[in-house]
Amino acid sequence: MPDRHVPSVLIALLSTVFVALGLSIAALGPALPEFARVADIPVSSVGVLYSALFAGFLLSQITSTLLLDRIGTRVTILGALSVFATGTAGLALATGVVSLLLASGVLGMGYGFGTISINLVASRLLTHRPAFVVNLINAVYGVGTVVGPLITSALLNAGGQARWVPAVGGAAAMALLPWAWKVLPRDGARHLPEAIPSSQGRHLPVALVLIGALVFLYGGVESGFSGWAPTYLERTLGVAPASAALSMSLYWFSYLSGRIISTALALRVGPAVVLQGSLAVLTAGGVLLALSVGHAWGTTIALVLLGGATGPIYPSMFGVVTQRFADRAAFAVSAVSAIGCGGAMLLPWAMGLTLPLAGGRVLAAIPLVLSLGMWLAYRLSGAGHAAVTAESSTRTG
Repeated sequence: MPDRHVPSVLIALLSTVFVALGLSIAALGPALPEFARVADIPVSSVGVLYSALFAGFLLSQITSTLLLDRIGTRVTILGALSVFATGTAGLALATGVVSLLLASGVLGMGYGFGTISINLVASRLLTHRPAFVVNLINAVYGVGTVVGPLITSALLNAGGQARWVPAVGGAAAMALLPWAWKVLPRDGARHLPEAIPSSQGRHLPVALVLIGALVFLYGGVESGFSGWAPTYLERTLGVAPASAALSMSLYWFSYLSGRIISTALALRVGPAVVLQGSLAVLTAGGVLLALSVGHAWGTTIALVLLGGATGPIYPSMFGVVTQRFADRAAFAVSAVSAIGCGGAMLLPWAMGLTLPLAGGRVLAAIPLVLSLGMWLAYRLSGAGHAAVTAESSTRTG
């Protein structure tokens, strides 16, 4: 007879792992100036760190199907935690641009394999409410994103270096290995249909490409703006790095709150309404940020709005995709994720190049531009999906 306590223990493990992942990822932004010094490149060019990170993530997306099919989720998660920890240690110990980018790529691979396999395990728990567990652990990820900048702020105030903070999450991941070894289900090597896109109908509908474009632009908001915000705050408000990191905890707390609230709302109004509401708040935050360059209160409120709106967008988008393309949801999610990775690879790097322009005003305007582009992509995707549905109905009528 299976142990009825295993699901709760397993959920606790998955949640704790996601806290560690969130801690490391959120700690990268405040450390960008230090990484630039290590690489001996201008701060505005160190956004290439995110390009390497999401190149590794994209590689994990491409190869995860084969890996999960061959060795199962348990071994994949154990390996992902080790790879993730290796990447964070590499960032802390890097001595030049090559070692820094390699470490970031390794971190991205561990992060990618970990999130994919953990979400897959979570989707199998509480079969009467599988989406609840997935939403829960992704909301808990936000706890780590709040803790990371808080640790960074405390370390900087004590005279330490921010580049070591991502390794705290890596050390936590390594410490979790014995627990993971004991608790994770021993699924072994078996065919995992949930993780594998359908081989039929691989043509990408225009509506799906447009949602992919939305996620592409979203990469510039979540990875790009959140990564550059600490440096932006230092330059436009004249605050110390420790204070900038502390302000980012407020951003990530808003991110966490938005994700929790959206999880509850999605059960009542559906993911499409949540997505539209998030885009509206994101646009408002973008307007305020563009108008508040150099003004502390306006910038702080903009951070809260942008964080609260950013958190719900990704899970809500997946809800929309699985509703609109229910007949091949796995393939649709895989395609959208791949397109979105491109934005996370390119946009943070491009945004960094604008940092010196017009006293930060160009960078401040980018979230607004991206949010308007996301609105356009969403509206066009809805029209395209409706047209395809009508054509399909006509053919079958």
